[in-house]
Amino acid sequence: MAEDDAAHEVDDARRGRRRRRWPWITLGVVLILAGAFLAFLTYDAYRLSTAAAAVDEHAEAAQQALADADPEALHSEVAQLEEAARTFDSATTGPHWWLATRLPWLKNQALPLVAAGEAVGAVADDALAPLAGQDDLAAFEVPSFEGGRVDPYVLEEYREPLATASETLHAEAETLASVDTSRSWEPIEKLVDGLGRQLGTLGELVDGAHATAELLPSMLGGQGERHYLVVVQNNAEPRTTGGLPGAFFELTVEDGTMELGRFAAARDLIDDAGRVPITDDEARIFSELMSTYPHDANFTPEFPRTAEIITDFWELKFGERPDAVVSIDPVALGWMLEGSDPLTAGGIEITGENLAQVMLNQAYFLYEDPYEQDEFFARTAKQLFGRIVSGQAATLAGVERAITAHRFLIWSADEDEEALLASTDVGGAFLEEPDTLGVFLNDGSGSKIGYYIGSDVTVTEFQCTDGSIAAASVEVELRHGYDGDVKELPDYIIGIPRYVPRGEFHANVLVYPPDEMELVGATRDGEDTEVVQDVHEGRAMSQKRIELKPGEQVNLVYELKATDGAIDMPGLRMTPGPRPNQPQLLFAAADAC
Repeated sequence: MAEDDAAHEVDDARRGRRRRRWPWITLGVVLILAGAFLAFLTYDAYRLSTAAAAVDEHAEAAQQALADADPEALHSEVAQLEEAARTFDSATTGPHWWLATRLPWLKNQALPLVAAGEAVGAVADDALAPLAGQDDLAAFEVPSFEGGRVDPYVLEEYREPLATASETLHAEAETLASVDTSRSWEPIEKLVDGLGRQLGTLGELVDGAHATAELLPSMLGGQGERHYLVVVQNNAEPRTTGGLPGAFFELTVEDGTMELGRFAAARDLIDDAGRVPITDDEARIFSELMSTYPHDANFTPEFPRTAEIITDFWELKFGERPDAVVSIDPVALGWMLEGSDPLTAGGIEITGENLAQVMLNQAYFLYEDPYEQDEFFARTAKQLFGRIVSGQAATLAGVERAITAHRFLIWSADEDEEALLASTDVGGAFLEEPDTLGVFLNDGSGSKIGYYIGSDVTVTEFQCTDGSIAAASVEVELRHGYDGDVKELPDYIIGIPRYVPRGEFHANVLVYPPDEMELVGATRDGEDTEVVQDVHEGRAMSQKRIELKPGEQVNLVYELKATDGAIDMPGLRMTPGPRPNQPQLLFAAADAC
């Protein structure tokens, strides 16, 4: 019995030692697994950092290759982007990542990275790779004339890959935008936000090419004759989208061949009865003049509305509604005609280099009769535009520059076409761009003295450490540059005395803050000043009347503040003037975010 008791005691002691050993073994295994888990995550973090830098570098380079329509560069950059994407994707997959996406705190870091990896892979494989497989990137260039016409189907082979690329970029951008990074580590938040912005920029670029490929067959008359109304804006009398609509002429397009028809000056389309319908906001903010005078159709910065109003004026006069409206100004015409043979009009030799100066200023010294001045402007504009649409002269660089500067705009009466146009630079839609700051001028002088007005816009954005914008300062400086005797200027330039004193420049300055910002103060020449605030089709805006005598200048500063913490960097739209606009963008550290 004693031996049995002793044996039991030995067994109990062994079992006790085993029981005491198991927790330590378990803890050891857990520590080993945790160490391996952390080691894998640490290694993947290093790979992610390297891959993220490569993705950013090659995505930006691919974007530039698209903008330059350089297929070789795009092919090279997409190949490297795909490699970086595979590294990024593989660095966010595996059992340890499955576990990380389910653990407290870690999931706030892992889920955004997994989403970013999937987005990068989809963009590289589904959006950019098909484009990189094209022999050329003509879809990202302005279509050129051949034999006096533009082939309506010149971009047909690009339609499918561009549609896929556009859909993919938008879908992945929306997916990233829905990812919650509010509790993520700051570098991860920056990575996801930066990738989202990169996809947004790529998307805008692809959208433009996609819209062009989709629109060309119908808008170039490949599916039947199209009738356009071409409007030439006169920047010497500023309006929000450039200048007073001074000349109108018809353009017929069939199977890519273009032919100009009748023309009219703005005064020919005046409707004394004020029958052109305008909205309540337009009547309140810009006055009923918009319903009587085609000269004032673009008091609104929304070009699609301007086009609709102009179409109504044309129909009242001629009983016909155009299929679409094209707008251009002398500055853009000059860019398009640079290097082409001179045109002689009114005894003046006009080239691409001096075209804007002649049409916006010098022409008024040639004729005393305002009717003759208007006819010169209209006829000369028609001749110059005729050279472009006939294929005699039009530099692709000039056309692209005009589009980028919002000096070449198109609106279509067809809803499907207009939906595509509105998403591009040529669409001229502004009110639908809530993340864009607008700074515009509407002349109140009733003269062409605006040619002598210099304007500078400087936007200072106050950034948080993550790059978002907490506030902004918008400085608008206007200078009356005429330094001679106003009596030496033609009457049409210095204006009608019953409206404003001769030679003075009067205008309304319009500022539209981005939707997520509000106006909190304004100064004029350093002193607090009042502005008239209103709401235009849901967009907050303000107007400030200014008056300048020759030699005077005024400095307006608008202080804007983000209404919900901070926002992404807004875009800027401003009135194209008689000379190229050169706005400045400055950055400063925000006081608090």
